[in-house]
Amino acid sequence: MSQPFASVLIPTRDPGPLITSVLESVFAQRTDFPYEVLIVDSGSGPTDLARINRFPVELERIPSAEFGHGRTRNVLAQGARGDLLLFLSQDAEPVSPHWMSTLVAALADSSVAGAYARQIPRKNADPFIQFFRDETYGPTPSRRQARPDSRMTIGEMFFSNVSSILRRDVWQQVPFRENVQMSEDQYWAYDALRAGYELVYEPTAQVYHSHNYSLATLFRRNRLSGRSLRGLIADSPGAVVRRGARYVAAECRFLMRRRQTHLVPYMLAYEFVKSVGFALGSLEYARYARIDPVTSRTIQRSVS
Repeated sequence: MSQPFASVLIPTRDPGPLITSVLESVFAQRTDFPYEVLIVDSGSGPTDLARINRFPVELERIPSAEFGHGRTRNVLAQGARGDLLLFLSQDAEPVSPHWMSTLVAALADSSVAGAYARQIPRKNADPFIQFFRDETYGPTPSRRQARPDSRMTIGEMFFSNVSSILRRDVWQQVPFRENVQMSEDQYWAYDALRAGYELVYEPTAQVYHSHNYSLATLFRRNRLSGRSLRGLIADSPGAVVRRGARYVAAECRFLMRRRQTHLVPYMLAYEFVKSVGFALGSLEYARYARIDPVTSRTIQRSVS
């Protein structure tokens, strides 16, 4: 194989039949440059491994205990040969054969360190996930850079490795942090912006990606998110409350337009559980870690 210009990097574990659709779409990309596909799998069974091995991928297997969101993506990047690194979740299916070339074009300016794609909810997505995807991954592109001498809100640093592209030389300077439980993409974005680079949201590059959550799963996920982001984001409690109120009001209008007002009581419970989970996670994190404002690194505190 010729030297690849880009590398598609996918961490997997028990991906199920959907990995076939994802890889079919990846290998159907229309580009004027060669690319490779690398997968690091952390414990899938033989059926899923057989699905993956149907395709010409470079597959590395690691014990599940060695998986980490930042660590495993660093392993993938270390094994890549391309100048550009495209990270993709195992269940994120590129919508069109131009997904890759569109993300590559987003890095045309050398001051841009990375870009991320729009996530389109799948047909089976519930209304709450559909609204979240529409609100978080809208049709308007953006380009962001850090304001000098200020902390950043989640909106200013938001980034998603569900479908993203990074310059390899920037990743070498700014690798993913390996000491965070999740949200490695937000920490990378923070570090890249602080290093003077810019980030791009490119909504014309699109992937199908969504998950429906029970209230219990929603709570657990947001608790982890709150624990991971605490100390990184500058959003004040008041700003969080105001943003949450605007979000809930907009979600109510969304359900009304769809003639689904009967879902409003459940939606209120859904958003309450999400908020409580995030708040509890934030409090837990505050007990044992903080972000050093000089080095931008996580400092662990001992917990008695």
